[in-house]
Amino acid sequence: MARVVVTGAAGFVGGAIVHALRGRGDDVVALDVARGPGVHTADVSRPGDWEKELVGADLVVHAAAVGMGGVGELPPIRAGRPAGASRVPAAQMRQVLLGGTATVLDAAARGGARRVIHLSCVSALGPDLADGVDETAPVGLTGDPRADMLAAAEQAVGAATASGLPATILRLGDAYGPRAGRWTVWPVLLLRAGRFVLLDGGTGWLNPVHIDDVVAAAIAAAGSEAAVGEVLHVTGPAPATVAEFVGCYSRMLELPVPRSVPARVYGALDDAAHAVGRLRGRVESRRASGESEPARGGRPGSGGETDRAAVPAVGAAEHPDATGPSTGAVALGLVRGIGARLAAGVDPHQRMDLGPLAVADVTRTGRLAGDRITEATGWRPRVDLADGMSRTETWLRDRGLLGVNEPSRTR
Repeated sequence: MARVVVTGAAGFVGGAIVHALRGRGDDVVALDVARGPGVHTADVSRPGDWEKELVGADLVVHAAAVGMGGVGELPPIRAGRPAGASRVPAAQMRQVLLGGTATVLDAAARGGARRVIHLSCVSALGPDLADGVDETAPVGLTGDPRADMLAAAEQAVGAATASGLPATILRLGDAYGPRAGRWTVWPVLLLRAGRFVLLDGGTGWLNPVHIDDVVAAAIAAAGSEAAVGEVLHVTGPAPATVAEFVGCYSRMLELPVPRSVPARVYGALDDAAHAVGRLRGRVESRRASGESEPARGGRPGSGGETDRAAVPAVGAAEHPDATGPSTGAVALGLVRGIGARLAAGVDPHQRMDLGPLAVADVTRTGRLAGDRITEATGWRPRVDLADGMSRTETWLRDRGLLGVNEPSRTR
């Protein structure tokens, strides 16, 4: 019986690994900042008492992460209404993905852990994948916060391995299945709400891997000396286009194929929406702090207030007593106007939403190579897309997630 410590144990991948290891009789210490059955509450992004659990551990599986589109990051999704911000702040991603990894690696090294498995994902390679890209491809700065943090975490693992820590990086493909947020629950709820769209017809490539294969790959890598110091891709038996993958959920829901939108249009609208969100956040922050927003051409009045009577409005010649809108209101109006122009040709009454997925996630032109893990561990994927979606459908139906479809707002 092995003694295993799993971080991120209340999450999608970490929880599945905990379940499998306990099922085979291992003594598992499950750590997560979130509460859950059989989970010890611990923030592994900061030093703490949890570090003593790693002393003498046979295996440490580091699965703690944020910004991956997990169910815990899921805002309410209703037809005809914006889903709200789903993106995790870059500072929080830095603290968990990079700071947490460094802290766990340090604790594992000081505690004499015999084996470490670090879970990463394909996003570490950045938005532009070359077809057939393998584990020798370099990772580095891309400008995308999540990709950059994942890449930096992988580099930290590599440095620890060079210093003698027996670690392996598993770079997961697009993991789906029971409890998966990013590639299961999110798409299903957005499809039900009539909000999910296919970019450029859904021709982008995915590398789907069912959670049962992910768990089997992690266990195989943990038991293989040849995997120490390696970066290994974990993918399913075959790639699939976004249209093929999402089409499985559409069939479960008995819904038509989602409408297609040009990727450049969706990307521009997404950028405009986030600009609006940032501006709104600044305006609300100023209001909450009691700071008055200066108006165009205004002069400070008593107590720091702006003398709005001195600000002419549009049409002031006809209405000399009118006052002008604030800078924030003008900026918001401009960005909304730009967004409306960018949406020309797209039904303005139907909201479009990809949830936690970025444009780059669903427009990839390249596919991952996944043969190296078989050479190092003997593991190979067993769950093809049809089988994986059948298992996933059973879970979705049991949870009532394939229930009554919500009509999207059309007027």
